Formats: sequence, C-alpha cells, structure tokens
Amino acid sequence: MLKLILKKPSLISPRYGHFLFGILCGLLLSRMMHVWSTQGGLESSGWMDRSISALNHTSNDLTESVRVLCWVMTTPANHQDKVVHIQATWGARCNKLLIMSSIEDPAVASIALPVEEGRKSLWNKTREAFRYIYEHHLDEYDWFFKADDDTYVVVENLRYFLRPYSPQLPIYFGSKFRYPQYVKQGYFSGGAGYVLSREAVRRFYEQALGDEEHCSAAYDTEDLEMGKCMESVNVTAGDSRDDLGRKRFLPMEPVFHLTSSVTEDPDFWYNQYSYYEPFYGKNCCSDLAISFHYVPGRHMHMMDYLIYDLHAWGSAYPNPPLVKNKTPKEAMQVAGPYPISTMRPRVEASSYAVVSEEASKR
Repeated sequence: MLKLILKKPSLISPRYGHFLFGILCGLLLSRMMHVWSTQGGLESSGWMDRSISALNHTSNDLTESVRVLCWVMTTPANHQDKVVHIQATWGARCNKLLIMSSIEDPAVASIALPVEEGRKSLWNKTREAFRYIYEHHLDEYDWFFKADDDTYVVVENLRYFLRPYSPQLPIYFGSKFRYPQYVKQGYFSGGAGYVLSREAVRRFYEQALGDEEHCSAAYDTEDLEMGKCMESVNVTAGDSRDDLGRKRFLPMEPVFHLTSSVTEDPDFWYNQYSYYEPFYGKNCCSDLAISFHYVPGRHMHMMDYLIYDLHAWGSAYPNPPLVKNKTPKEAMQVAGPYPISTMRPRVEASSYAVVSEEASKR
C-alpha cells in the first residue's frame, strides 16, 4: 500500500496524505521513545522517565492542592557535587525549587544571597532566604520547606502529611529537638529540614526579623535560632509523628536510625536532645517518612530507585486514606517531651547486623 502511494501521489487527496504522514510520524516517535527508555537514552531527565508514571492520581492531585516551595541552602563548592543531584531527584517534585547560595550560578540557577560563606553564616543565609521568599513567592505557595544540600525528601509524603493542615495556621514542622533553657516548645533540626506554613513565613518576616531581642542576627546556630524566632511570634512547633509515634523527619542517615548501637545510651546526644522518644531498628521511622539527613549527592539516585522503582514481586502496599482536615485546636495540639531519665528506646531487630562505625561515633 505504501509503495502504491509513493508511486501515484496524484491518487491521494492532500488531506488524506497529511493524515497518513501524521500516522507514520506517530509510529516513528513511539518507537524512538521505546528505544530511548529501554536503552537509557532518557537518563538526562533524571527521575521523570520512571517516577512520573509511578505516581498515582492521588499524589498528582495533591501537587496542586498542597503547593510546596522547597529551598536548598548550599555553598558554591557543592553546586556540582550535591545540588545537581537534588535537582535530578526529589527537588523536581516540589512545586518550586530554589537554590540559595552566595553566588549566581547559571548551571544550577542559584540565587545569590547577600551573605558571606561559612558555617557561621548559616543563620543569616536562612534569614535572607526567607526574606527573598516572602518578597517574591509568599502568595504563590502554601508551604515552604527548607533543606540542606545533603537532605533527601519524599515530597509526596510531605504533601500527604501537610494536607490536613491549613497554611493559614501559624505552625511549622520538622525533627523536634529540645533545649528548654533557650526554646521552651522545642526547635527543629536544620539537617532534616523543616517546613513553614504561609502564615509562619509571614510572621517570621513581618514580626521576627525586626525583633533583635528575640530574633537576633548575631548568632550562628541556625536551627536553634529559628526555633527561638518562631516561638517569639507564637508559631507552634507542631508534632509530625505518625499514629505509632514514629518520626517522619529524620536528622541522620537511614542506616543510623536502622542499625545504630546507641539505643540504650541515655547520654548519647541524639537521645538527650530528641524531644520525643527515639526508636531504632525497623521501628525507627514512619512508613511515610518525609526526610533523611547526611545523604551524599549520588546516593540521592539510590534513594530514588529504592523508593520509586524497586519492589518485591507479588507485594502490594496500599496507600492509607487521606486524613480529614484538622481544626485549629487539633492542629495546635502538641504532646510534651518524654522524660530522659526513663528513656528506653524501643528496638526491633534490623535485618542488618553490621553497625556503621561512623554512625556509632556521632
């Protein structure tokens, strides 16, 4: 048929010829996409070639109903070693991703904040980042998630957790630590990331930044200072644990929480500072965990594979139903800290017997 058509074009109307040409183009494009996807030709698109199809309709629906701006605090030295891997994995799932650095780098589209580099500048970089967000993006998004450049985030789980909460509530969430001499309600680990409601960002900019007594720029402990500032403007440090008391925001790498040897040491810093009782082994973390810290750049791709692609044949993990919206009273209800003197962290044996020597020293 094709041979006949090519020999006698005059027998075919232009409209019919265009139709056949469109079909041929479609078949060729379909074949090319199949070859590229099976032979690795779409690797440059990062997670999108596989993970978009893996997301169900519910998670896609939450993308628009729970709008999350993510921003990553980084330094120029880490743009290629860390930031590019975030952009190729979890960062692409945020509604908006901002890279906050001290220079403009077109390769990663970083924003140059007016701060010097160095660990002592982390707090000022955080202040300037939220100032930028308030001035440019406050009304465009509902929640604002701060991450380090070695934080890994399951954005779908973040949206699922946040959905029952109104962004108009003065509240924020993360991995809660205690330091009652400084912040009575607790504060959130910077490494695990923390997420502010739109109202929390508004109060931080309009009330806290100008209050040198309660929100000074003179200190360098970013997460602790953030906790003090939030408390001073009555932003609640919310409780993000699941129904079994397991944490969703984790301040260490996964292997630490799964295999650590410090479970019975009440003097270990994590056990001392954790606001809620830390669990270890398979009960360390929620089934719908949101974030982990100390994940190297290339390991972001490993995390993506384990979460979005790898599955055991014959196994099915149904999604839990969406939680009903919380009333302001329910949202602001926060449990108190556990008593350290009676701490006995719950342990369930992990399938891994080897304990990371590095993790055991932390």
